[in-house]
Amino acid sequence: MKQSLLIVTGPTASGKTAVCVEIAKKSPVEVISFDSMQVYRGLPIITQAPPKRCLAGTRTLHTHLVSFMDVSERYDAAQFRKDAGSLIQKILKRGRVPLLSGGTGLYLRMLLDGLFESEGRPHDERLRKKLLAEQEKYGGDHLHQRLARVDGASAAKIHQNDLRRLVRALEVHALSGKPISQKKSERSGIRERFYCPVFFLERGREDLYARIEYRVDEMVKKGLVREVERALKKDLSQTASMALGIREIQGSPLKEAVVLLKQHTRNYAKRQLSWFRHEKGVVPVPVGKDESPKVTAQKILERWERGKG
Repeated sequence: MKQSLLIVTGPTASGKTAVCVEIAKKSPVEVISFDSMQVYRGLPIITQAPPKRCLAGTRTLHTHLVSFMDVSERYDAAQFRKDAGSLIQKILKRGRVPLLSGGTGLYLRMLLDGLFESEGRPHDERLRKKLLAEQEKYGGDHLHQRLARVDGASAAKIHQNDLRRLVRALEVHALSGKPISQKKSERSGIRERFYCPVFFLERGREDLYARIEYRVDEMVKKGLVREVERALKKDLSQTASMALGIREIQGSPLKEAVVLLKQHTRNYAKRQLSWFRHEKGVVPVPVGKDESPKVTAQKILERWERGKG
């Protein structure tokens, strides 16, 4: 039989952390976060990062990949895949169950379904600039024709005006010596080796939006403005600078910033819903407005146990 993992995801403010704590009371789990912003330390209000250790009944719940990176450092899906893969093996060796929880769909997809080798390598910025300069000079379908000569399969799928994907495909070919279409077929993830259904918390839209509104108001009360001011004194990486709350607080008076942050958070939740709607292996878990995390956790554990059998 395959070894088993637990995965709990859902849109922002859907209650993932509370459900994980309840799961930990019933099962010997360690959490691996797949949240692209919770990796950064010094931003507890913005990222809503859970503590690295907390009590879950009589157990201590350990959460990994939270609050360990400086905001000036870059972190991406390739590094997450490497870190999470290593942690999964260590947790299993300790006789515990890896519980992955978060809302960054790309991170989870890369772990479950893999990424081809070149995605984990540094980009060649000089080559990119050269390719873009060529397109600027010759115009038309220059890069598309160039791609067609080395990777007809990819050229057939990429529009001649989609410069980002054209440049990436040519970059992969230059770095690896293989067409990107072939490299994609070489991807591998952990899904084939583990039983790992993706339990997705589904709340009613009004309920979810009300929770988002409440969360933002609480963030402001807890010192969001001061946290953003401290963060802006540092050299933020491109990833960290995209955290919800930083741009809104930085660019507007507080009252307007709060309205913007609520709207942008709702938009982010919509994108998460759309992303996971198209992911494979997703198991919807309806969550009632007044449903306790304990009840939700029990539903997940029961479905997980049935699936293992």
